[in-house]
Amino acid sequence: MAFNQTAAAPSHKMRRCLLMAFALIALAITALPTASFASTDTAGNVLATDNDANPSGVEGDLYWAGQALNLDDTSIDRDIIAAGDTLSIRDCTVGGAIRLAARTIDIAQTTVDGSVTVAGQHVVLNSDSTANCFYAIGETVALRGSTKSAALAGDTVTIDGTVEGDVEVWADKLILGKNAHITGTVNAHVSEDPERAAGAEVGALKIDRTENEDTSTVNDVIGGIVAAALSTCFVALLLELVFPRATASAAGMLHQRPMPLWVSGLLGTIAIVPAVLLLIISIAGLSLAGALMCGVIGIALVSSAFAGCAIARMVGHSQNRYAMAAAGGVIAGALTGLPLVGGFISGVAFVFMLGYIIQIIWHNAHLKPQQPANTPELPTA
Repeated sequence: MAFNQTAAAPSHKMRRCLLMAFALIALAITALPTASFASTDTAGNVLATDNDANPSGVEGDLYWAGQALNLDDTSIDRDIIAAGDTLSIRDCTVGGAIRLAARTIDIAQTTVDGSVTVAGQHVVLNSDSTANCFYAIGETVALRGSTKSAALAGDTVTIDGTVEGDVEVWADKLILGKNAHITGTVNAHVSEDPERAAGAEVGALKIDRTENEDTSTVNDVIGGIVAAALSTCFVALLLELVFPRATASAAGMLHQRPMPLWVSGLLGTIAIVPAVLLLIISIAGLSLAGALMCGVIGIALVSSAFAGCAIARMVGHSQNRYAMAAAGGVIAGALTGLPLVGGFISGVAFVFMLGYIIQIIWHNAHLKPQQPANTPELPTA
């Protein structure tokens, strides 16, 4: 995870989306089979899923995934890459970097030569821990150890340790504890004035106040809905022009067998994040992880238009297909542009399109050679 110290502060919505993504990682990993294993390759890297795995030393990298990791008094020559529900690293030495994703992360009395990059719900770099830099995002983030620089984002960020450089903070609430000693500048993008305890030493404190309230007017909301409706209508017409068989097939599938479509789409959506994580961990799967993410982004961009077009064609199967595609696109775009519920509707559209793609791939993979595809058709008028 890279933080650009000159970039604008991320929105609260972005932070919550990132937290949701890592929550899905933790949720998926807790559902892994109970069987555990640990193996070491010829390069000295260790891959483990054992909750009790606590090697005395690792010559290469440590890759770990599971529910709870308690690493104590261990020497890791290179990196630690781990994901789970609860991760605890205590009294360890790490020659490389630490990259973690979990609900709860606690790093204490640990020396890290490289960077610490973590994401979770509750994140702590505890006392007597040192790192070259500390990058963290979570609901609550606490820096009580020592680092040369830091970039922290969360609802509540606490700095009660030493930073020999600058700190970037994006938070609703920033707390500078009595043990805070920061030689550089704290650039705080916060929604309320920081709490600064007596004894806290800060080279300079720059505050950029952000507002949580939605200041958009009724005209802004209506304009956004209209823009979303028109853009989605255009994409729906384009899909109908280029992929008429796909929209017709999706409409027929929704009419004839909706349950497999929705179930496969939901399971596929849940599996995306852990699949990308495991591909990244495998190193050799980095290109596959990139391709998968590009595919997911592509689906997300056109899913609302595709779903609106398919549903409209199912409802008005005897009408002009371009007229129904336009109507479906306008309605879908307007719904996704609504405050509060727009994001949920976009998610439903994504599940629908992903489920359709999975069903088509599954169906074609099980066709016998030279067997014609039995694509669901719309009912005749």
